[in-house]
Amino acid sequence: MKIWKIIVGILGAIGALFAVSSKSKEVKELKKVIKENKKQEKKVEKQIKELEEAKTSSKKEVGNLKRKLTISKKKTQQMEEVYEKDEVESAEEFLRKFAKSQ
Repeated sequence: MKIWKIIVGILGAIGALFAVSSKSKEVKELKKVIKENKKQEKKVEKQIKELEEAKTSSKKEVGNLKRKLTISKKKTQQMEEVYEKDEVESAEEFLRKFAKSQ
């Protein structure tokens, strides 16, 4: 009888380790969205540099792009925090917002 308790205890510990290490489906999808946002940020940064070097665009246009970049970086940072904390509800909320924006 003691052997069974030991075996069940070991299997339970292994199961707990797998449960802790695995992330939910929504949080995994959020990681993909974070990567997508970072790609978009790089494109916007490149576009801003090109416009500033060309000096043919208006200051308003460059300002709008910089504002868009700042907002995008803040959202990405919030998503990364949610990913690190493994918060399912917040991840679902970000995914809904992301789906609406596309």
